[in-house]
Amino acid sequence: MKYIDPKDIFKVPGARRGLPAWAYNNDELTQLEIDEVFLQNWLFVAHVAQIPNNGDYHCFEMGNERAIVVRDDKGEIRAFRNMCRHRASRVVSEQSGHCARAFICPFHGWSYNLDGSLRNIPKAESFPEINRAEFGLKTLDLEIWHGMIFIRFGGNGPSLADLWTEAEEEIGLYRIEDMEILNPTYDFKFDLDWKAVVDVDNEGYHVPIGHPELFDLVGGTYRDGQLESGLSRSTGCFGSRKHKLDRNRDYVAALPADSYLPESHRDLWIYYGLYPTFTLTLFPDQVEVYQFLPQGPQKSIMKGMTFALPDDRPEMQRARQLNQEINMEVGQEDFQLIEWVAEGMRSKAFDGLMLSDREVGVAAFHNKLREVLPILSLDQAPEAGSLAELNAQMLSRTNVAAAG
Repeated sequence: MKYIDPKDIFKVPGARRGLPAWAYNNDELTQLEIDEVFLQNWLFVAHVAQIPNNGDYHCFEMGNERAIVVRDDKGEIRAFRNMCRHRASRVVSEQSGHCARAFICPFHGWSYNLDGSLRNIPKAESFPEINRAEFGLKTLDLEIWHGMIFIRFGGNGPSLADLWTEAEEEIGLYRIEDMEILNPTYDFKFDLDWKAVVDVDNEGYHVPIGHPELFDLVGGTYRDGQLESGLSRSTGCFGSRKHKLDRNRDYVAALPADSYLPESHRDLWIYYGLYPTFTLTLFPDQVEVYQFLPQGPQKSIMKGMTFALPDDRPEMQRARQLNQEINMEVGQEDFQLIEWVAEGMRSKAFDGLMLSDREVGVAAFHNKLREVLPILSLDQAPEAGSLAELNAQMLSRTNVAAAG
């Protein structure tokens, strides 16, 4: 793996000061971020273990867009827009479930096979002639990577596998595709801008003060870095430390000596981040994934779950329980920090950030946002109603300059 020198990240204009203050409190910007950031990039939906049988499905929503991922009657996983071709009603109303033969729109009863093709139109004779082949559910980009299902509503960027190339060998050690769901999906909702949440998650500078138990677990071995591929990677080693806290000592002691992982990864904590907000956290006993999503102005949500290989050994069950308790404690600490930060960002006195070399993850994240949303380089908010048009103009000028 090749890491970027933090000095190079901070060479980007504006990197040291991060995003402007107005960017955390602008309703119009939130919609632009949904359209230009989230709907143009890969978004995690589910693990294959959540739809194990033909007809099993799982739904996902982002902004005004809705999606279904389903295992069809041949066992292939497919992704469609959750939108009837007749009057645009959602075809599936439940978050997840099983469909034996066909999706039936609850509005007028149009039905669709599990491969997305149009199955039946009630009172078809009342319509003009319809080419049924053109009226199936609209497909979405889908990629299954190590058993994790991702979709993309738009955009034409790299494949998911290409984005993870640098980490492929390491992540392959964990056999995530063979894992089962250890805990059901959790949702944490925040009444604040999504970037305020992501900024806290993107750096380890706050770990010694903000997360005393995590710091006791990994201590000075904690490292943050940015890979050349654009992934963020943080690590911490806990095997050789003398832990002060009982729960950490008990967790490390409970981990079975017999592991499917190579010795180099049996006492390693690894955090990977994929733009814009997908996070993959690897432990020797389990794997956690989560992502942050805007839900509208000053509304955001954290969605995640935990996977693990089947293992009934009492010591492994004990280790997993302790690990989850530690993670929940870290999460609650972060939630408090996020609330306090968001409070400050709403103040008229807030005039932006000042980032240290230890907050390189925040700087890299902001740099990527400014590539797509160059209006974020402006110190003051543009005139209301002009953000999308002005951003398009600035982006066009940037592209012309780069081409020249």
